Amino acid sequence: MGAVIAGFRSGRAVDFTKTYQGSASGYENPVDYVGRLSPDGMIVTGVWSLLEWNGTFEMHRDAPGGEAQEAETQETVPAS
Repeated sequence: MGAVIAGFRSGRAVDFTKTYQGSASGYENPVDYVGRLSPDGMIVTGVWSLLEWNGTFEMHRDAPGGEAQEAETQETVPAS
């Protein structure tokens, strides 16, 4: 199963959507992410949302030229 990510960055604000391709039932809905890039450009923190669920995320970039790391979910809560 793969995924497509589409979005934008404006200044330090980031907004993107991740959509799984060829996904199993229950994984067809896109996940929306909104966050902020740190001043050094090495960390993005923010909130993700999927239907009635949301939580926080934090992504870290290795030193310049390194491989990207996957986002790590820190908290999962139902949306209110």
